[in-house]
Amino acid sequence: MEHGTRESPSIRVLYVDDDDGLLTLTKRFLESQSDRLEIETTQSPKRALQMLDNREFDVLVSDFQMPELSGLELLETVRRDRRSSIPVIIFTGRSREEVAIEALNLGADRYIQKGGDPSTQYSVLLQTIEQLASHRQARQRLRKREAHLEITLDSIAEAVVATDASGEIQKMNRTAEELTGWNAVDAVGRPLRDVFRLVDDEDGERLMPSTEVLEHGASVELDDTTKLVVEGGETRYIDGSVSPILTEDGTIEGLVAVLRDVTDDVLERERRERQQEALIEMATSDAILRGSFDEAVQHITETVAETLDIDRASIWLADESGTTLFCEDRYDRRNETHTSGDQVSAEDYPAYFEALESNRSIGVVDARTNPLTSELRDDYLAPSEVTSMLDATLRSGGTIAGVVCNEHVGDPRDWRADEITFAAEVADTVVITLLQATGVDRRDKNSTVDHEPLTDES
Repeated sequence: MEHGTRESPSIRVLYVDDDDGLLTLTKRFLESQSDRLEIETTQSPKRALQMLDNREFDVLVSDFQMPELSGLELLETVRRDRRSSIPVIIFTGRSREEVAIEALNLGADRYIQKGGDPSTQYSVLLQTIEQLASHRQARQRLRKREAHLEITLDSIAEAVVATDASGEIQKMNRTAEELTGWNAVDAVGRPLRDVFRLVDDEDGERLMPSTEVLEHGASVELDDTTKLVVEGGETRYIDGSVSPILTEDGTIEGLVAVLRDVTDDVLERERRERQQEALIEMATSDAILRGSFDEAVQHITETVAETLDIDRASIWLADESGTTLFCEDRYDRRNETHTSGDQVSAEDYPAYFEALESNRSIGVVDARTNPLTSELRDDYLAPSEVTSMLDATLRSGGTIAGVVCNEHVGDPRDWRADEITFAAEVADTVVITLLQATGVDRRDKNSTVDHEPLTDES
């Protein structure tokens, strides 16, 4: 440190007293005793309030009897109106006990009487200031660490919940709020088992991992067959763990649960399993093995509509030029009927045919506005109440042999990647069925070209 400089003060004090001489004396003495102190003074309590608004102070020292506002009125304004927690010392020559009691009741941290030996008096004031400032700064550091922890917890993708030794929730992050539907304020103080109501998906039995951890002191792992029942009865698949928080001597002082929402992963796995079973079932059905095309396409459209949970599925075949599509079978799942005979042409719907030519699959959320399919709106989509389409092109010899059309009625549907892949695999099954039924490969099968699926995100 260079000569003539001193370390920046770490304790800022605002001292209010209508006695200018005492202000100067007190400031000089306190700053001479500690390089850590910076004392700002004012004779005006109203000016003191302005200074508190404009600058951060660690301690407020105030006289009791002053003309503008008394020390108690200043204290009441700071605590009640400004809602400030700054430590306040009433430093006064008034010695009545009722004044001290009223000051402490209004929120004063200390009451110090002036008079007596100045050295002792100022030493007590200095020690009190340093003590109160130290406590305040420690609380501020703790709040900063807690705020940092809150930000960290809220940035974590997993739901994190901490409890006390009885299993009652003390803290939960934003992800936990979103997962459970509980507000953290309402959840604090409630047992973990009441906010995180867990059941086994396989047998429906209630799971109590918090009770198990508290009894045995060991972590409990939760796999993705665990279901969380949220407010309103909705269920979500989760995995994760519930672990004890231990002291150095091994005593359980709380629990921490770290849980992940794996609903999308579980549902995707279940969809893929259904899709795979459907593909195997279609490929090995009697109709396909016998080469009965009409019977086979009806079986395929029914199976696809059920597997994708859609309203209609249809199979269209192209003429030799690939410019006109004829509906071989349309299955309406709502009334379980089959129809056929419609046709569409490239001349009327050039953008749609170009999309079929360029892509293996077309997944469209809003078919009436998407440029790939909007041409069909007035003639087909609106009359049929279709909102979303998932079409997969049949190819043989590098040209369009037809299309499998999957139609959704109702709110727009965002097709999943596995559903788009499944539609393309169904199209391959239809091509094989067509070849088996005709016994003739009119196009060179080996020249079939697969294109990347086209969705609204492409």
